[in-house]
Amino acid sequence: MKRFLATLLVFAFSGTALANEDLRIADSCYTARAERAIGDKANAKNATLMIDSYRKAMKDPSVEEKATEGYVKSLFFSFRFVHFEKHQRKAKLDSLKTISESAYQKFPKNREIAHVYASALSMWGNERGALTSVKEGVATTVRDVAIMAEDYQVLGRAHFVLPYVPLVLSWPDKKLADKYLSLALEKNPRDLYNYFFLAELRFDQKRYADALNIIDRGLSRGIRTNFFLEDKRGRWQLKELQKKINAKLDKK
Repeated sequence: MKRFLATLLVFAFSGTALANEDLRIADSCYTARAERAIGDKANAKNATLMIDSYRKAMKDPSVEEKATEGYVKSLFFSFRFVHFEKHQRKAKLDSLKTISESAYQKFPKNREIAHVYASALSMWGNERGALTSVKEGVATTVRDVAIMAEDYQVLGRAHFVLPYVPLVLSWPDKKLADKYLSLALEKNPRDLYNYFFLAELRFDQKRYADALNIIDRGLSRGIRTNFFLEDKRGRWQLKELQKKINAKLDKK
């Protein structure tokens, strides 16, 4: 009997060690997610290993929340930076929404999971259009999740891009988009997307000089080594918006 219990303990310990090794591998893949990238497209093999390792690590209760956080973050990263055919986008976005929603329901206080869920739901609602967004209550859910996580970037972005239905919805509201995107930039001036989203809003407001000033500030920040692909894409989007504004001003 004692030998049997000892065997069980060894087996249990080895299972935990294996799961934690999966987490270590997954985290190392996430840290190195920009390696072997071509342009701003991530290496698909590294992304697949990262996702699979996080999924395996989730089976260990002692690291389940951390592994789940990594899993949804790696899915979100892959959706944005791994190449796939255009016809696959809808299915991948559906999957990201479903998985991040499930993860959020299990760990509602985890801010990283909340960020991915609110971001995925915002993109999903924007892509599906006003009627589906209203029917599914997308705006309300994004608001509640983003407020809980104090995620001003997602909150402001959702106010700007989610479909607005007069007399039916009091939310989103572009005035609040201004408030929250400004807060996001103040809170995290290192994130180039905070500059891009606010500059895009200023362009929509026809405040071109302000938009160009925000773009210049963003481009002066440079690229963070631990967010290489994200910032590389962010710089590209800032420059494209800069060209768009200058072209509009040149026509005047």
